[in-house]
Amino acid sequence: MISVAEALDRVLKLVRPAGCETIPLAEAAGRILAEHVIAERDQPPFNASAMDGYAIRSQDMETRDQFEVVGEAPAGRAFEGVVVPGQTVRIFTGARMPENCDRVIIQEDVHREGTRIRLKSGYHDNSYVRRAGGDF
Repeated sequence: MISVAEALDRVLKLVRPAGCETIPLAEAAGRILAEHVIAERDQPPFNASAMDGYAIRSQDMETRDQFEVVGEAPAGRAFEGVVVPGQTVRIFTGARMPENCDRVIIQEDVHREGTRIRLKSGYHDNSYVRRAGGDF
């Protein structure tokens, strides 16, 4: 029996670099890049909601389970105000997160009555936020 180090040495002696080639992007699936690629912009360009729901400040969840809905952020239009403790913004998938919010409570995890929401017990622990530059 040979050692792991010797076995690894023997196997690596059989490997040779494959070289580089330029191919059309449509044929590149399953290939490995020969060098780093740098994106010229961030995607998403801002923190964005990954789900339909309510944007909140996660620190507020430590002290309350009810929030006042003070606005709306549909995809393509940002909420222009500031969310203060005890407030939330109705937000839709792809919309820019309000500046001081860091979490989306999905609509399935709340009870809404008029302009107030109450968190259901057992809500999901995911933040449901796509971070700026998270895709590229």
